[in-house]
Parts: sequence; structure tokens; C-alpha cells
Amino acid sequence: MKKIITLLLVLFFAVQSADSQDLITPKKTKNYFEIDVSGGFCLPVMDLAGSQDLMGFWNFYNYGMSSGFGTTINTKMSVYTTKMTQLRIYLLLGYTHFSKEENAAYSVGVVNYGWPSNIAGGTVPYNPVKTTGTSYLRLNMPNMSFGLEYGIYTDRKNTSSFNFGGDFSTHIITGRAYEIVGFSGETFNTIKSSLRFGFGVNISYSYKFDNYVGFHVGTRFTMPNLFGKSSEITDEPGYIYLLDKEHSVLNPLLSSNRTMAYLNFFGGMSFYIGKK
Repeated sequence: MKKIITLLLVLFFAVQSADSQDLITPKKTKNYFEIDVSGGFCLPVMDLAGSQDLMGFWNFYNYGMSSGFGTTINTKMSVYTTKMTQLRIYLLLGYTHFSKEENAAYSVGVVNYGWPSNIAGGTVPYNPVKTTGTSYLRLNMPNMSFGLEYGIYTDRKNTSSFNFGGDFSTHIITGRAYEIVGFSGETFNTIKSSLRFGFGVNISYSYKFDNYVGFHVGTRFTMPNLFGKSSEITDEPGYIYLLDKEHSVLNPLLSSNRTMAYLNFFGGMSFYIGKK
């Protein structure tokens, strides 16, 4: 009888111990700092894209881009934490590159003083003429953004989360336009560095392998030249301005603003520092 009672007591305490272990909340680790290193494909939209190749660029109604790529380093810091959420501020440093090649030329040559209000110092307004040849345009956009991100954790251990962010962005937009007309030699014009301001929004999913390393994937929408547009005449041969502001007095072709935007589909590694 004593053996039976002893056995029952052992089983009782074993069950109680197992139940208490099940009730223990899994250990949570929210990181104080996070560094995301990303790369991905960029899709131009709005006036950054073009359906008529580079004709839109030389006629000043879009920039004719077809594809691009981008890389970023995003440093995040937690400013407010709850059981299943976290609010962070972030500083994003990035580089975006777009390009377009076409089997046609537009007889632009090397631009001179006063372009695009006149041709070669004359009084005739610049008007591109499509002809045989090849053209290539690239746009380079080093950029910096500062904003807020809200993370929502999806599990009790806080290893995965969906993140929603928005920021103000600064872009330095430059580039170069190459052209070969017929069988002549190659000419090019450099787009002067232009400082522009805009905004970006993004959504991403992140997962931590452990307390220090993880991965993330996401998408981002950016409007890089929402503010600061301008159109100016060439003051140095072979150099042109971005010409994104409406200025029909300068040239009738500049009849409207050109507002750029692009989508970035990215992925990369995440590194975590500190716990909160």
C-alpha cells in the first residue's frame, strides 16, 4: 500500500512540474540596435520610367528608365518597446542606379552654353530629332533617409516581425547620356549633381536566427525629387542640368514638372546589437 501511495505522489509531482514548465513564458529578446544590409531590384515608375525609350528624356516629359538596382545600409535604434511591438528610428544610407539603352539617337551632340533654350548659341529652341544610331543613359542616386519604423512581432519569442516604416529622403541625382549618331564617334553629356528631397515608405519581414544574426525581405516606394525641382540652362559645355521643373519660357518642351518614383524589392542580412 505504501509503495502505491509513494508511486502516486511521484506521478502527481511529475505532472505538476511538467504543467508549470509549459506555463513558463518563452524568453524574449528585443534588440536595441539593428543593422540591415540589403540589395535588390529597382523598378522605375511615374516620370522616372518611359514607354517611348529615351525620346521622353530628350523631349523632357520623362526620364525613360527601364530598370535598376539598389543597395542600402539601414541602422535602427529602439525608442519604445512593448510586449509584442517596437518603435524604432532609423538612418538609411543607399545607392540606386538606373539605366536605359536604345538603338536610336537624337542628334544632340555635346551641348553648348545656353542649352536647352537654343542650339549652339543661336536663337532656335532645342528640339531633338530621332535618327539612326545608339543611345545610353544612366542615372546615379546616392541617397540618405531618416525616419520611423514600427515592428509587430508574430511569435512569443519575438524572433520574427513585420515592419512598417516611413521617412524623409535626400538624393543627389547625377548621370551621363551617351550617343552615337550614324557611324560617327561617341559623344556624351554629364548630368550635373542635383540635390533633391522626397520621402519613402517601406514594409518588410525579418527573422532572427539567434540573438545576433537574421535575414529580411521587403519592398520600398520612394519619390526622390518631390521637392527642390529646378530647370537651368547649361553654363558649361558638355554638362546639363536635371531639368525636372516646368519652365516653358526656357524651352516649350519643358511644359510640366517631372516627378520621379521607384519601387525597390530587396533582401539581405540583419545584425543585432544589445537587448531590450
